[in-house]
Order: sequence, then C-alpha cells, then structure tokens
Amino acid sequence: MDIVVVGSLSTDFIVQAERMPQKGETILGNDFSTAYGGKGANQAVAASRLSAETAFVGAIGDDGFGDTLKDNLEENNIFCENMETFAGEATGTAHINIYDSDNSIIVVPGTNGLLTPEVIEKSHELLKSAEYVMLQNEIPVETIKYVIDFCHANKVKVIYNPAPFIPMEIEYLEKCTLITPNELECNALFGEDVESALADHPNQLVVTMGEAGCLYHDGEKEVRVSAFRATPVDTTGAGDTFNGALAAFLVRGQSLGEAIRSANMAASLSIRAMGAQGGIPTLSEWQEAMGDV
Repeated sequence: MDIVVVGSLSTDFIVQAERMPQKGETILGNDFSTAYGGKGANQAVAASRLSAETAFVGAIGDDGFGDTLKDNLEENNIFCENMETFAGEATGTAHINIYDSDNSIIVVPGTNGLLTPEVIEKSHELLKSAEYVMLQNEIPVETIKYVIDFCHANKVKVIYNPAPFIPMEIEYLEKCTLITPNELECNALFGEDVESALADHPNQLVVTMGEAGCLYHDGEKEVRVSAFRATPVDTTGAGDTFNGALAAFLVRGQSLGEAIRSANMAASLSIRAMGAQGGIPTLSEWQEAMGDV
C-alpha cells in the first residue's frame, strides 16, 4: 500500500450566506448543500485521485451517513476493509458556513472520537505495509500518539498534519517524517517563530501559508515554494488536498521541493468547486494544469 490514512470522515452540511450571524442573530442564507468531508477522508481522496494506492482506517456509525461515506471512499478507489462500524452511534459531521470567499467550520466528532488505539490494533499489518501513514487531529490524541509510536517502531514514514491544533509533545513530533502545520499551528506547536522552527527541523517541517505558498528548510537555507493563483469558489479542504497530494507525489519519487510545488497546484485546483472533495483533481486534470504553467 502506498498510503494509509488514519483519520476522520464526516458529512459536511454547507450553508452559504453574505456574512456570519452575530450572537443571538438569525439571518437568511443563500444556499444549502451536503458533501463528503472529514480531514482524513479528504486527504485519502486527494491521494487516490492522484493515483496513489490508498487505504483508509476510520470509524463510522450505523446511522445511514456512515455507509454513504464509506461508499464514497470506495468509489474513489480507496481500500476500506479496515473501517470500524459502531452500532447506535452517530457518524461525524461538520457544519460549514461560507461567506465572503472564506469559511468557518464547527466539527462534531461522533464516531471519529471512537477511533481508539484498541481499534487501530486490528490494522497493524495494513499500517506496516504502507510507505506513508497520514494523520490529522480529528481523532483522539492517544490514537495519534499510538500510531506515531507504532510506525516509528516499524520504520513506516508518517506525515502528520496538526490540524485542528492540539498540543503535541516534541518526542512524538521528532518521530514523524513530515509535519505540515499552517503558520499559526506552527507557532503554537513549537512555541517559536516559523523561521526558527524551520531551521530546527530541516526537511521535516513544511509550513503552509495560503496564497503565500509554503516554507521549508532544505538543510542549508529556508525555501519558499510559491502558490498558484486561483479564483476561489470554496476553500474548504484545500489544506487537506495539499497534504494528500504531497504524499502522493512523494510516493511517485519527487523530491520534497518538487512534491510541495505539485501539491500546491492540486490545492489551487481544489477550490474551484463546492465541497471539501468537489474540486480535488485527478492526475490527468493536474497534469493538464501543470502543462499550462
């Protein structure tokens, strides 16, 4: 297996409005839709659409939403035999408000919070088969630590996307092959400015900066990899697309700098359609876009 994603999946409930309501205020929205989401699922779909052999380890409920989410992953050619179903529990949801070309999100973990180390034990062989294991912070922190320790002991490379932010001890960060925070997450994670953190973690820390691109340190100097310009329709999931694409292009043999540039293009394409997964490009779409630059 090229990539195994251990993480969250959810149904996204998306509202579009002119602005955010104030406390106690009711406003009229312009549109409502549902979409597939969850940071883990988004990253898995991005990797798979870019032709990486991808598996997913996660948890769903028996509420109807779970089966739909699993079906979507399988339709995206993702191996889902290690998905755990919890009877009588609600599958995770995300409630997304889109306004002024930006968004705010409330995540309700549901069964994502039940993805415990005991559940992960059933997937040891799958994890050991991976070139990269991907993690994010929408599952229990003890599970994240368990997977990092397990992969480190079995010499499996880990890409850790520390979003949404939770504190993480440096001993676990040091066991990860790549860490991919945004600027604010980087400051909070390492307790120092971005420049210092990058210098302290060469070729391990990749800081995403939105329209300003990405920063990493190549062991000699700080390197900025520019973003590609795009007109946003929905920015939800752009960071997840970047992470899944980064793993996919590393699997294809690209250097870290090349993979970051390739992932930046995938992320720029992902914001062209509604929903976290709606605009994630296929490999052929990415190749066409790269041919135009």
